[in-house]
Amino acid sequence: MGRFAQWYERWNSTLIDKMGPSQIGAGHPEGIDDRTIDRGCPICHQPLSLHTVIRPEGQVRSSTLVCPRP
Repeated sequence: MGRFAQWYERWNSTLIDKMGPSQIGAGHPEGIDDRTIDRGCPICHQPLSLHTVIRPEGQVRSSTLVCPRP
C-alpha cells in the first residue's frame, strides 16, 4: 500500500470516527411504495401497462417509451 493510500485510510477512519457513517435514505419519512398502481403516462395519460419500453443493448442509447395508438 502506498503512502497516499495509507494517508487516505487514516483520514477516512478519522472522519468516520468524528462524523459517523454516511447517511442512507431520503432524509425524511418516506411515503408508501405505490409502484403496483398503474400510473398514467405523462404524455398521453393512458395507463403505463399499455405502453412498450424499448431498451437497446449497451449504454449508448437511452430507453424509449412508446405510447399506444388510440
